Amino acid sequence: MTTSQLSPEAAPTEPAGPGAALLLLIAAASALGPISTLMMIPALPEIRDVFGSTNAASQAIVSVFLITFAAGIPLAGPLSDRYGRRPLVMWGLVIFIVGTILATFAPTLEILIIARAIQAIGCAANTTVARAMLGDIYTDWRLARALANLTLVMMIGTSVSPYLGGVLTESFSWHAPFVLMWILSVAILLAALRSLPETRNLQGRSSNMAEVGRASMQVMRNPGFLGCVIDAGVIYALYLGFISIAPYILSDTLGMPATDFGVYILLLSTGYFFGNLYVSRLRGHTALERVARFGTWLQAASACIAFGFVVLGFTHPLFWFGPMLPLAFAQGLTLPHVTAMAVRMAPGFAGVASGMIGFSQQAIAALAVQAMGFVATDTPVPVMAFCATLSLISLAAMLLLTRLVHPQEAA
Repeated sequence: MTTSQLSPEAAPTEPAGPGAALLLLIAAASALGPISTLMMIPALPEIRDVFGSTNAASQAIVSVFLITFAAGIPLAGPLSDRYGRRPLVMWGLVIFIVGTILATFAPTLEILIIARAIQAIGCAANTTVARAMLGDIYTDWRLARALANLTLVMMIGTSVSPYLGGVLTESFSWHAPFVLMWILSVAILLAALRSLPETRNLQGRSSNMAEVGRASMQVMRNPGFLGCVIDAGVIYALYLGFISIAPYILSDTLGMPATDFGVYILLLSTGYFFGNLYVSRLRGHTALERVARFGTWLQAASACIAFGFVVLGFTHPLFWFGPMLPLAFAQGLTLPHVTAMAVRMAPGFAGVASGMIGFSQQAIAALAVQAMGFVATDTPVPVMAFCATLSLISLAAMLLLTRLVHPQEAA
C-alpha cells in the first residue's frame, strides 16, 4: 500500500453519506455489545455475592464476552464481504436475542457466562458490519468523520448505560439489565427488517472466500495496518480494563453503591463524546491525523497524572476518575482516525479490515479485563499503574505508525 492510498482527499464523485435514520439504525445495532457490557458492569459485585464466586470468576462475565466477540469478528468481516452486510446484521440480532433471554434466566454463573458468549457471537456481526457499511460509503478522509458521527449516536445509549444498569440492579436485581436489553434488541431487529439496506455491491465484483482470504493476508502483512491494530487494541483495553475493576474498588474499599459508579463513569462518557464531536467537525486527512497524535499524547499525560495522584495517597475517586475525563476526550480524538486508517488500507474489503481491527480491540481488552480480576481492589494503585503503562504503549504505537506511514515527515 502506498501513502497516497492512506490519505486521499475528498473526491467529488463520492456518494452522499447515510441519512440520519440509517445512521441511527446501524449505530443502535453496533451499540448492543457495549451497552450490554456497560449496563451490567455495575452489577458485577452483586453477581459475585449472589453466586458466591470470586472477583476473577465474575470478571469472566466480561472477559469471556470479549474473547468470543474477538473470535467472531474476523469471521464476520469476510462473511459480510462475501454475502452482504444486511444478512449478517439480521442473524447477529437474532443470536444476540437468544443469548439475552438465556442470560435473563441463568440459574448459575456458568450458564450466565455461556449466555454472554452467545450474545457476543451476535454482537461480532453487528459491530463489524456497522464499520464496514460506512467503509462501503466512504473511501477517503470522511470515513474517520463518519465513524466519529456513528460513535456520537452510540454514545446516547452507552453514556447512560452504567448509571441505568446501577439503578436497575439496586431497584430490582442483576436480572433487570438483561430484560431491558432483550426489549431493545427485539425493537432493533424489527426496525432492521423494515429499513436496513444492503450497502455492499455484490454484483460489482466476484468476492469468493479465497479472494477474501488473500485480501486478509495482504492486509495483515502491511506494517502500517499492524500499527493501527496495536494502537486501537491498547486504547480500548485501557478503557475497558479500568471500568471493569473500578466498581469493585468503589464497593469493597469505599462502600459506594452501584449508582455511584454510574455517575463517575459519566465523566468518561462525556469526555469521549466531546472528543468524537470535535473530530466530526474536522475536514481533511491532515487535520484528523494531527488531532489524533495530540490525543495520544494527552491520553498518556492524563493516565500518568492519575497514577501519580494515587501513588501520593490521593485515593478519593475524584483523583483517579477526574484525570480520566481528559483521557477519554483524548481517546475520542484518536480512535476514529486509527480505525478509519485501518479500514482504508483494504480498499474493496472494508469487512476484512474492520474485522481484524475489531478482533485486536476485543482480544487485547479481554486479556486486560481478566488480568484486572487478579489485582487488589483495596487500592486504586494497581489499576492506575495498568492505565499509565498502556497509555505509554499506545503513544509508542502512534509514533511508530507515524514513521511507517510518513517516513519523510518522521525524518
